[in-house]
Amino acid sequence: MKSKKGFTLIELLVVIAIIAILAAILFPVFAQAREKARAITCVSNEKQMGLAALQYLQDNDEQYPMLQYYDVTDSFAIDWTDALYAYIKNGDKVSDGRPFVSHNGQGGIWACPSFPTPTIAEYGVNWELCRNGTGTWAANNAGASGWTMITINNAAVDSPADKIFVVEKGQPAAGYSQTLFDPTEANFTNPIGAAACQGTSPDNDTHNELQYDMDCSLTSVAANCASWNTTPGDMPRFRHTQTCNTLFCDGHVKAVHRGQMDWYKNIYIKGVYESMPNTCN
Repeated sequence: MKSKKGFTLIELLVVIAIIAILAAILFPVFAQAREKARAITCVSNEKQMGLAALQYLQDNDEQYPMLQYYDVTDSFAIDWTDALYAYIKNGDKVSDGRPFVSHNGQGGIWACPSFPTPTIAEYGVNWELCRNGTGTWAANNAGASGWTMITINNAAVDSPADKIFVVEKGQPAAGYSQTLFDPTEANFTNPIGAAACQGTSPDNDTHNELQYDMDCSLTSVAANCASWNTTPGDMPRFRHTQTCNTLFCDGHVKAVHRGQMDWYKNIYIKGVYESMPNTCN
């Protein structure tokens, strides 16, 4: 009589348990590998922005581009991403007849693959280096009384390898996003007493920017996801395994770890910062 061979129920359950354990071990590894690939793409995006910015500076008397202004001849809004487009020629174009990349930057290198909902202005430029121009809320139209075109010269940046030019940002509430990140001191650190120019020293390591390290579509915190106050859409986002890919003024890109972005060292620029006396040394 032939014996019947097969798996017992216990053997089958053991095999299933082993497979489940292996899956539990390997799936996070695969997810980390995928996120690492996305982070590398994000670094490449900012590296191309940096190369374009350096070429723009060379061609424009070392002046940084305007954050945003309106062309009074055709009412097109033009921002820093449009200014760099000639050196990149990458990104989605709008359908209104303009010959350059869409306003606020979207698609192509202007899109981080880890951004939860693709939108405009996923990267933000340092507002102290790229100022508002004609027709925007912070300036009058060209030719109007009191209007002044303000551009920042690269020579004003005291330590280009330390000063931040572009960061990746969080997703704001209601889809509203600006093309900048807000460099206001209070958004990053609390000054000690009345003394100005107190960076995030060991005694003042408040890192207020971390309260905005979120995406409003995924995390709804009313105080931080309001439409017009400081929001994740105006601030750095440490989305790549607790790091924020950051483009510096000398053109290099670095993944800055959460809690390591120092306002005084990395953002404040003496003689340029608008909201405090230029007395830092």
